[in-house]
Amino acid sequence: MSQPTSPAHSFISKIWDLACCLSIIGIWPRFIEPNMLITRHLRIEIPKLPKEIEGFTLLQFSDLHLHSQVSNRFIDKIIGKIQELRPDMILFTGDFLCFGELADKQRMQRFLTSLTAPFGCYAILGNHDYAQAVSFNDAGDYDTLSQKPSALLKGLKRLFVSLTPTGRITERARSVPLHQELVALLKSTPFELLHNQTKTVSVKGSALNVCGLGEYMLGRCDPATAFEGYNSAYPGVILAHNPDSVPRLMTYPGDLILSGHTHGGQINLPGIWKKYTIMENLAYAKGGLYPLGEKWLYVCRGVGSVLPFRLRSVPELVHITLEAKR
Repeated sequence: MSQPTSPAHSFISKIWDLACCLSIIGIWPRFIEPNMLITRHLRIEIPKLPKEIEGFTLLQFSDLHLHSQVSNRFIDKIIGKIQELRPDMILFTGDFLCFGELADKQRMQRFLTSLTAPFGCYAILGNHDYAQAVSFNDAGDYDTLSQKPSALLKGLKRLFVSLTPTGRITERARSVPLHQELVALLKSTPFELLHNQTKTVSVKGSALNVCGLGEYMLGRCDPATAFEGYNSAYPGVILAHNPDSVPRLMTYPGDLILSGHTHGGQINLPGIWKKYTIMENLAYAKGGLYPLGEKWLYVCRGVGSVLPFRLRSVPELVHITLEAKR
C-alpha cells in the first residue's frame, strides 16, 4: 500500500531545492537537465533477420520512477515524443515506481494508456517495482529497505560511504512478492508484463520473440523459465532491467538485450559517479550500445530517477531500427 511522503522528507526536499536555486551550479542538474529529453536513434544489424522484419522499429524507455516531483509537463513531453516516433513496438525496461510505492495510480494509468503501438507494448519489473524495493545493505548485499529513505539523504550518504556489491542476495530480498497493485494496473493498460516469459509476436508473416526477465537483485532473473517459450526460428529482443544480469543470458538465444537501471551514471563527475552507480560490472554504468559477440546490449539512461538530480546524463528515449546484417 502506498504511503504519503512524510513531512520531514518534504521539508528536506524543499530545503534542498532552495539550496540549488541559490547556487548557480545547482540549477542545471536539479531543475534543467532532469527535465530535458533526447531521442537516441540506432540502426542495429541482426544476423539472419527475416526480410519481413527489416525496418521494424522499437521504442525503448526505462526507469520512469514516477513520484510527486515529476511534472505533468514532463510526462506529456514523453508521451508526445513517443507518439511522434510511431514505433512498431514499445518496450519498457523496469522501475515504474520509487521504493515500491504506487503513489499516483491515476497519473500512472493515464500515462501508460496514452502509449500504443501496432505490435504491442511490453514491460518488465525493476528493483523498485516489487512489493518492497531492493537495494544494497551496508555489507553490499542485495536486501530489502527497512523503511522508505529520503531520496536526498540517501543521495548525500552515498557521497561519504563506499559500497562494493557482493552479488549476494538476502533471503528477505528473495522472498519479496510481486506488487499486486502494480500488476493489476498494468492489466488495464496497453502494456503486457513479461515476468520470466517470452511472447512470440507475429510480424508480417514472420515473428519476433520478446523475452522479459525478472529482477536480478531479487534473485528473480530466471532465464531457464523465461526462454521456455522462445522460438529459435525467429530473432529475439531480451528485456533485463539490470545489466549485471547479462552474463546469465549469454548461453541463451536472443539478438538484442535491452537494459536500464544505471541512469547513465546520473551524476557524472570524476570521483563521484561511482558513488551513485553501484554495480558488479561498471563497464555498463554509463549506458549506450555494447557488442557482445553475435549479440548487442543497449543500456538506456532512462527518463526519470529517484533523486531528481542529473549531470551529463540527459534522460533519453531509444528508437531502434532493426536491419539485416550484411
